[in-house]
Amino acid sequence: MFNWKEFEKSKNVLSMVGDAFYHEENGQHHVHIRPKNLINWIEMIRDDLGYLTLVDLVAVDRSKFPSKYPYGLELVYHFLNMGNHQRLNIHLHFNEDEVVPRINSFYPHADWMEREQAEMLRIQFDSPVAGLILPQGQSQFPLRKSARIGNWNLEVPPEKPHIRINPNKSEAPYPEESHVWKKFDVFSAETMGNFDWMVCFDPASVIDSKVRIGLHHQGFEKLLESRSWIQVLQLVDKINLGSAPTYATAWARTLEDTYRIKIPERAQALRIVMLELARIAEHLTVLAEVTLAAQKDEFRFFIDAREKIYELFEKYCGHRQGLGLISIGGMRDDLPYGWIIEYQAVNEILLKTLKTIHHSLIGQRHFRAHLEGAYVDAQTVLQWGVSGPTMRAAGLNFDLRKSQPFYFYQDIDFDIPVGIYGTSYDRYLIRLEEIFQSLRIVTQVIDNLPLGEVSHSDFGQVLSEGKVPESVSGWHFSSLESSNGEAGFFHLPSPDFSPYRVKIKTPGFSLAQAVPYFMKGLSENQLRSSLASLGIRRWEIDR
Repeated sequence: MFNWKEFEKSKNVLSMVGDAFYHEENGQHHVHIRPKNLINWIEMIRDDLGYLTLVDLVAVDRSKFPSKYPYGLELVYHFLNMGNHQRLNIHLHFNEDEVVPRINSFYPHADWMEREQAEMLRIQFDSPVAGLILPQGQSQFPLRKSARIGNWNLEVPPEKPHIRINPNKSEAPYPEESHVWKKFDVFSAETMGNFDWMVCFDPASVIDSKVRIGLHHQGFEKLLESRSWIQVLQLVDKINLGSAPTYATAWARTLEDTYRIKIPERAQALRIVMLELARIAEHLTVLAEVTLAAQKDEFRFFIDAREKIYELFEKYCGHRQGLGLISIGGMRDDLPYGWIIEYQAVNEILLKTLKTIHHSLIGQRHFRAHLEGAYVDAQTVLQWGVSGPTMRAAGLNFDLRKSQPFYFYQDIDFDIPVGIYGTSYDRYLIRLEEIFQSLRIVTQVIDNLPLGEVSHSDFGQVLSEGKVPESVSGWHFSSLESSNGEAGFFHLPSPDFSPYRVKIKTPGFSLAQAVPYFMKGLSENQLRSSLASLGIRRWEIDR
């Protein structure tokens, strides 16, 4: 859990390093540097201070305010120290004609992050950066404030890699002559509509694969720059509709943390209840997808169980998913009459049903064998920035509800299940156990539900002032533990309260980049179930 004494020690170290400006805000470290000092800082914080996790990377065009910001571009690297649960933001200030060093040699998963920001804001890195989401060779940079979007280039899909063949038949064939490349597009069952995927088999098991995203890109972050805070609240839950209201809660919490708005205790309790129900619904969806891919009829029972959760949401807000539940400063409405009794009945049904389904599945040798293989260790998930159940299935015991508890998770008794081998079977077991733990959390909160209001008027007072308070100096990042990993928002407000820049942190982005490492050694008929167990959602990739 977060320790302020440890925070002060790190603060003293960071503030004494020369050629940098340091400040602390909302319990996070902020260091401002120039490109020439970046590599030295990266080496120091990783090797000496233990910031082994690069959470995300966000760039912004500052040219709209040249008198206030002498440099036109800013690149923010957000790091996490899992040991002392501290967060560090390195702010890199530079002009568009300056070259920025890449850090993917220190943090391999920075590759996609750098590629995304380069093509969105025309950032020059010190080594070639291929496109990621936008068409190759495009000359439009949509997140520039002066951007005028026109027609995009027509992109030609890449061909399958060429397999080298030994022309000298008197010699032994090349090892790769037995390899077979297969292409799965977004309409293939294996990809579940998420991305284009080329997989190399040797000849029966996977030895390599290449993921191509950008097929669903809607420019969501650009859209949010022209919307009010309230409009953003209504839009973000569609990033992962199956686990709503997770992203609405994350966005509301980002603003509440930025402007120091404390929501009522009853609203905090209800948010915990809705977050855990959303976690259960998403886990049940993933388990249904896994069992369907394994050709097991039990997937129907997982769907039926999910319907019970959706019915609870519908009784509360009128939507089958938890849309419209969250307001900035609390909840839109209190629990309706009889809702708690309905939950208690659902809780009893789920506890019995899920145990029965699980016993049926693990008694089938084919099911267990289908989900085995492709062992992933803790070092791999840490190296590729993976979080959530996939990370815990590989043996890392880290959950934001325990390490950086928000609302009053620290007062709730629950366990964090941890796996060993990181296989699809481990991920299945982790998600199933997390459902039981979430039911345990909701039951405790319901039994001790605070009285009082469900919304606070502080946010209205902030808006009535007509300008951003002086205490808010810039960037803020806030996140929570979603069903598939860490989800949150980088927020940079403009003086008129509209979001100047919003960057969405989603677990699916890192998971998609790490897909090749989760599939090695699997057979073709195992690909779909293994991919389903990761819980990747298309709008979390192409934000």
